[in-house]
Order: sequence, then C-alpha cells, then structure tokens
Amino acid sequence: MVKLLVDESRRLTGPNLLSDNPGAVMEVFVEPAFHGPLIALWKKQLEQLLRSLNLNAELYHRRFSNGINLGFSADEDILYTACEINEAALELARAEIADDSPDAELTSLSRLAALLNEERNPQLMSLIKAANQYKVTYLVDDDDFSLGMGPSCQVWPITELPEVGSLDWTRYKDIPVALITGTNGKSTSVRMCDAIVKASGVSAGITSTDYIRAADTIIDRGDYSGPGGARTLIRDHRVELALLEVARGGMLRRGIGTSTAKAALITNVADDHLGQYGIDTVADLIGVKAIVARALSSEGTLVVNADDQGLVDYFKQHPELIRGKICWFSLDAKHPKILEQLSLNQACLWIEDRQLLLADGGKTESIIDINDIPTSMQGAAKHNVSNSLGAAGLCYALGISFQDITTGLKAFRGDNNDNPGRGNYFDIDGVTVLVDFAHNAHSLSAVIDTVAAMPANGRLIMLGHAGDRTDRDIINLTDVAHTLKPDAVITVELSNYLRGREIKEIPELIKKRLLEKGLEEQQIFYAESSFDGAKLAIDWAKPGDFVLLLALDGRDEIFEYLNSLS
Repeated sequence: MVKLLVDESRRLTGPNLLSDNPGAVMEVFVEPAFHGPLIALWKKQLEQLLRSLNLNAELYHRRFSNGINLGFSADEDILYTACEINEAALELARAEIADDSPDAELTSLSRLAALLNEERNPQLMSLIKAANQYKVTYLVDDDDFSLGMGPSCQVWPITELPEVGSLDWTRYKDIPVALITGTNGKSTSVRMCDAIVKASGVSAGITSTDYIRAADTIIDRGDYSGPGGARTLIRDHRVELALLEVARGGMLRRGIGTSTAKAALITNVADDHLGQYGIDTVADLIGVKAIVARALSSEGTLVVNADDQGLVDYFKQHPELIRGKICWFSLDAKHPKILEQLSLNQACLWIEDRQLLLADGGKTESIIDINDIPTSMQGAAKHNVSNSLGAAGLCYALGISFQDITTGLKAFRGDNNDNPGRGNYFDIDGVTVLVDFAHNAHSLSAVIDTVAAMPANGRLIMLGHAGDRTDRDIINLTDVAHTLKPDAVITVELSNYLRGREIKEIPELIKKRLLEKGLEEQQIFYAESSFDGAKLAIDWAKPGDFVLLLALDGRDEIFEYLNSLS
C-alpha cells in the first residue's frame, strides 16, 4: 500500500526553483519506489482536470531523497484554486495506485470549478496583459496591485483596480534592482553595496534579515529577505535603486518578489538548513540560490564567486540559466575562471599584489588596496575581501563608477552601526573583542581563520546554538571552533531559541565535545545568556587577549555593554 504525506501545498508568486512563472507546488513524502508511478498518474490526472476546467499550464516535478515536488504554472488570479487542483490530482493518483476510492469532496470537479469562478479576477488579468504589452513592471499580492517602481510606482487595492484605458502607461518606469543571495555574506554584501550606492549620490533602499530601509529611514525591523519585503521596497517612492537580500526560505516558499532585476550576486553556498522543502544536499541548495538568475533579462549580469567550486560546476551544467552576462570573482589571480573571462574580454574581479582589480572589455582597473578596506582587517578577514569583490562586481554591473566603488568600500566600516553582528571589533583596555553572527560551519570557519591570523596572548570563544540544529551540526560547529585552539570557551544558553531542547542540553553537548577534543574542565564555562557570557568573557580577558563573541541573540544588549567599556 502506498503511504504518502503532503508536507505543504502552497502558491508560488514569482520565479522559483521549478519555473520562471507563478503557480502551485507541493512537497509529497513517499517511498522512492513509488516516485515514478505517482508522478505519471499525478500528471495524467492533473492534465484531465486542467482540460475539464479549460486551463493551460506548464507541469513540473522534482524528485528528492524521500519524496517529490509536484507543481504547475497558473495565472496570478487563481493561485489558491491552483493549489486545490494540485491536491485533487494527487488524491486521484493516490487512489488509482491504491485501487480504492478518492476523497469525493476533495476531487469534486464542480467544487473546483466554483472555486475557480469565485477567485478569478478578469480586471487584474487585463492589467497584467497590458503591463506585459507596454513592458511595464507590475507587482501583485493578496491586497495590492502596482505598476512601475520607486518614484513612478502607483499602487491600488486589489478590490479597486483601474481600467486599462484610463492609465498613462508611459509614466511607469523601472529602477535598478539587484538581488543578493548566498549562504553567508548576504547582509554584509548588501550593506557594502549600500555604502557604494550612497557614494554615487543615489537614494538606495535595502531589504535584509534585520530590517527594511528606504533611503535613510528604517521602515520596519525584522526579517524582510522574502518577496513581501521586496514588493514593499520596490513600491516606495523614495527608492531610486533597490538592493534586495534574497534568502533561501522565501525563494522556496513563494519564489522571488520580482522578475525584473538588473544584476544578481551569489556570494557562496554551503551546508545550512538542509532537509527542508526537499532540499537535502548542498548541490540542491545551489539550485535554490541560482533562482536569482531567473529574474535577469538578456541585459542583466550575474555575479558569481569562482572560489566556490560548487557554483562553478552548477553553471557549467546549467548554462541556460545565464541569460545575459556573467561576472566571476576570485581571491586567486590565476583562477581558471578569471583567466577564461580575461581571454574573452568579459567582466571579472580578483586580488593581485593586494589590489582589488576589475577587468572588462580588455581594460583592467585597480579599484582599491585591500588594506584600505576596513572590513578586511588588513587582509586577515579573507571572507570580507571576497565580499568586497562581489559587492564591487555587483555595483559595476549596476553602472556605478570605479571612483564611487572605491569611495564606498573605504567608507564601509563594518562596525556595529553599519553592519551589526557581522565582524564588529572593539578595543577594551587592550583586549580585542570581535562580535559576529557566524552560525554555520562555513561562516564560522571564515571567522576562525580571521582570528587565527591576528596576534593574541590568549583566546576565548563564546559559543551557543539554536535548538533546531541537529546534534551532528552542533558537534561539527564545536569542532570548527576548536581549531582556533582556544584557551577558554564559554557555552551560552539561547533560551529564546530552544526549539524543543531542554535547558543546558546544548551547552552540555558542546562541553562534552570540547572535553573529547582535549580541553580541560576548568577551561570551559557556562553562562545563562549571551549577555552574561559577554560579561564573563571580559572579566576573563587580559590586555593582549582576543575574545570572540558568537552572539546569536542579545546583540543590542552586548553592544551597549561593550560600547560603555570602550
């Protein structure tokens, strides 16, 4: 008997993992032996339903280790009903495999037809058709419809849409939009780019996992790295250029918030948040991050980290995703991708003799000495040198001058004011303190490499993890932290992020692993919060020591405390 579980059935409102278009998709957990038969029967049943409902669609599916994604494209005005149709097709397929009767209500054609008629919005679809004809960018969500971007944007409630003929379609203009994604470095890259755009005199807006900001005004705090944040920012009249941080979760849940971008940056892809939405491997995750390429036109530029071999391999296997230009960057002047781009007279960036160089069209420009990039810590913070390469490449693709790129990189201090929680340094009576948000093995390795390159008499790490990390993840992160050979470790409780764990469960797991790695009992301390851990760390340290505070929560309180001391 076939056993299947629908994990989630949802709307896709923009370019996504399976398609450039809106639609409906679901994750179905089912044994691998049933993947092929279930896909074939689902497709047959869905095609029959679509014909009966007089709908045309692109069907797509994707297999993963213990299940399949099943979906199809649909117009923006019927996405809720599309989910119902998809679920009905799956139920009919399940019943056929199991040789039993399907759920009569779920699969009722008259019910689906009624839902379809109720949800349809002909006025909306006529506006979308006209927008496509006039090449005007539109955005639509449950509540609003808009035309144009930034200063020219006009928004209407979905229940009060205008007539097509009443609009002056020439008034609606686009603004440059850049998409920034990757496992690590997204927020830092967004803020580096923001500093560069400011240097050019353009009013930028940004979305991030921390807040959404138009020009110098923070509209709201919270995680705005999904499509909702993108729409809000693009519709703001103060925004002349939009820098959108695009996270994995939003792309998988809904797709990208815009299908019109001038440039996109992929910083890197590493093991993080696997096992969700059928994304089980780093290779799967690379495909998710590459969704940003779907929003680029033939005039757009995709900026990619050549030092990430997974990205190099992926775009070699999927050249169809490179619809415009590609710009590779690397810390290595002799990297094969850099040499290839130079031979083709195409854009690329690299580091040579401590200079950040940018080449395009047969010409090479020296942008900045890495010693003049504050966040590089004289080159010790290689991850921020890489972030600087990506930010420079993205801003070049947006049409910003070399001089403004240089000025912006110099101006970006990377402190707790312009990049909170990401590589923030303090000097407290001769003790160097670094506060960072590193929360996966890839980002923590980069931070550890930076700290290891800096002189210190003694080193202390404050370490804690959220409860939704697996034991294996926590052990791996502890092993990475141990490579610094710390003289002391403070394990901290993240009481707001237990997520099913018991108090002290994670600190004890970290302590057990550290003891196995050779630390002594007296080198390991416990604090009930990140703030208490920070105070304990400062009490421990002496002049010449280095303190690394991996502050996954309580950062504002920690910053206030450290600022009062420094």
